Amino acid sequence: MFLKLTVLFAILTGVWLGFRAIARRNKAKQAEAARGERNRGEDMIACAVCGTFVPGSQENCGRDACPYPG
Repeated sequence: MFLKLTVLFAILTGVWLGFRAIARRNKAKQAEAARGERNRGEDMIACAVCGTFVPGSQENCGRDACPYPG
């Protein structure tokens, strides 16, 4: 009787620890996905005058003849 209870306790503990490990893994994946969304790169565009690549949000290479107004 005691052996059966011990085995049952061991099985339930194993299942519980398994669920905790899966939940921890899922939480880590969600956190990594959230970091990836925040750290997404920005598209670069080439200046038509000099060919320098600048971030798309900037749209100005800093030169006087740049076609993009700053």
